[in-house]
Parts: sequence; C-alpha cells; structure tokens
Amino acid sequence: MKNKIKLFLFTLAAISIIFEISSCTGSRNLDKGNYDKAISRSVKKLRKSPNNKKAQKTLLAAYNHAVKLKIEEVNRLKNSSDVYKWEKIVDIYSNLNSISSNIEHCPACLKIIPDANVYTTSLEEAKTNAAIVRYNLGIEQLKLKTIASAQDAYRHFYKAKSYIFNYKDVDKQLEIALNAATIRVVMEHIPMHSHSLKLSNEFFESKIFEFLNSLNYEFVRFYSSEDAQTYNIKPHQYLNFRFDDFVVGQQNMYEKEIEVKNDSVVLKTELMPDKTHKKIYGTVKADFRTYNLSLTSTGLLDMKIIDANSNATLVQNKMPGTYLWETKWATYNGDSRALTISQLELTKLRPATPPPPQQLFIEFTKPIFNQVKGHIGNYYKKFNM
Repeated sequence: MKNKIKLFLFTLAAISIIFEISSCTGSRNLDKGNYDKAISRSVKKLRKSPNNKKAQKTLLAAYNHAVKLKIEEVNRLKNSSDVYKWEKIVDIYSNLNSISSNIEHCPACLKIIPDANVYTTSLEEAKTNAAIVRYNLGIEQLKLKTIASAQDAYRHFYKAKSYIFNYKDVDKQLEIALNAATIRVVMEHIPMHSHSLKLSNEFFESKIFEFLNSLNYEFVRFYSSEDAQTYNIKPHQYLNFRFDDFVVGQQNMYEKEIEVKNDSVVLKTELMPDKTHKKIYGTVKADFRTYNLSLTSTGLLDMKIIDANSNATLVQNKMPGTYLWETKWATYNGDSRALTISQLELTKLRPATPPPPQQLFIEFTKPIFNQVKGHIGNYYKKFNM
C-alpha cells in the first residue's frame, strides 16, 4: 500500500513538473520575441487549463506585440518599392487572421482578448493588388515573345489566379502563355536493320514513349512521328535514338573436368568371429565434368536531343547495356559416392533451352532504358513549373 502511495505521489509530481515546463515555454518564447509561438502555446495551455494565470498573461502580451509588429511591417511594405510587396502583405494578414481564429476557438482566450481583429477587407484588398501585379507582369513577359518569357508569363498568371480565381481574363491568358511556353518534342523511330528483332525494337521504343508521356512536365509535350504529322505539329526539338552496335546471343561454352575423391566411404562390412560387424573404409573416385553455356547480349544506344531549327545537338549520351544468360549442368564417370551433395545435384540437371533472340534483346535494353529515363528526366525537368 505504501508503495502505491509513493508511486501516486511520484506520478503527481512528474505531471506537475511537466505542467510547469510547458507553461514556461510560452513565456520563454515571449522573452525571445517568438510571438507567434508564444501565442500558439498559450492558447494550447489555456484550452487545457483555462485558469492558468501565466498563460493568460503571456497570451495578452504576445498578441499585442505580434499585432503591433505585423501592422508596422504592412505599413513599411506599402511604402516600399518591392514588386511583390502585396504578396508579403497577403501572408501577414493571413497570419493575423489565423491567430484570431485560433483565439476565437478558445473560450478561455476570449476572456483575455475578446475582440481579436479580423482583417478580412484588408486581406481581400491585398490579394487584389497582388493579382494585379502578377497579371501585369505576365502581360509584359508575353510581349517578349520567347519561350522562356512565355513560361515566366504563365507562372505570373498562375499566381494571379491563386489570389483572385477569376481575375479579368486570366484563364485565357494562361492558355495563350502555355501555348507559347510549351516545347514540342518529336520522338523519331529507332532504326532497326534486323527484321528478326523488329518486334523487340518496337517494344523498347514503346516503353520510352510511354515514359515520356508519364513525365507530365508543364512546358513540354512529346509527340510520336505519326502524331506530329497527323496534327501538323511544328517541333522545337527532336529526340533521336540509334543503336551504335549490338550483339544478341554471343555463345560461350566452358567445360571443366576434375577428379574427385572421398576416402571415408564404407566399401564393405565384414562379420567378425565374435559375431560383430566391422566396416571397411576406403577411397572412391570419379571424373566430374561441369558445363557452363552462356549467351551474352550487349548494345550501345546513342541518344541525341536535336534543335529542330538549327539541327544542332543539344544533348548527347551513349548508354551501354548487357545481359548474360547462362545454364549449368554436369556429368560424371566413376563412383557417385565420390561426389558432394551439390555436385550430385548438378549432375541431375539438363541444359536449359536458351531464350529466343527477341527476349535477349529486350533483356539487354532494360539497363539502357533506366539510363534513358535518367538522362531525359534530368534534361527536361528544368521546363517544369
């Protein structure tokens, strides 16, 4: 019973210490000028303990300091030449409204600050001004008539729309900017002179094109040669692939013969005069021959990104790929007891049937495909939002 009382008192003391530390955290933030944190922690504490005097005092002081400093910052920004000052003002008013909302959802806090300011009108005015600035910047960038400036214009219109959803004709301007900002890339067919591997080549080509369509970069569109012709697409770039060299199924046969022995084999058992049995040990031998048939398939893919207007090579990468297929088996001549378990298991195997050339081609292009993804992704990611 005494132990239970001690445990209860210890737990109570621990809770009191934690309560005190937590209560002090808000005031420490206040002393350091971290007013937002001081407010947040004080509100949290007052929700759990409405009569916490220290939290009440901290909340009032931190709120007054925070509002004063933030409004002073708003006034400073309004008089500044900062192009994006209204966006910063939007952030400040949004923060102030968030603080007010936090206080309004805390009954104990409302007793301390019953009239926390809500800057609804000021926030909407700031958003409108921010949208105007971004919209006008977008219009100016469109006038430059370059792909890069059109991309910047799109970003400005997109930002304007985030402040005022239906500001002026922002949707129309977004469409105009995106059309001017988009780099159109045509992927050319990969030439293949081997008719027997045509199907595998088409499979590899389809995988690359499927990857291109999955990138979904804002300012890049990929087209097949057929689609570009069908829809009369004027490309900015060509994506060109060509195998510099490849070998499919180069065969290599490796044989090795060794003599194996086991000197702990029971050769016979003799009956002794005392009617007991005696095991006679001896050495057994066998000629063990292993076979390893391998097919090596290798290739080197040349990838180029070519400027459609100048025909200049913008990027070029050489990507190697290798696939090794092999089958193993063994035979022996002599006493099977000379073999280890693994050797014996190997003699039970028969040579596997090699994959067809189509499959070997696909296998050696798999590591090449991973390199293609990396190089293309690294180049075109800069054209994303």
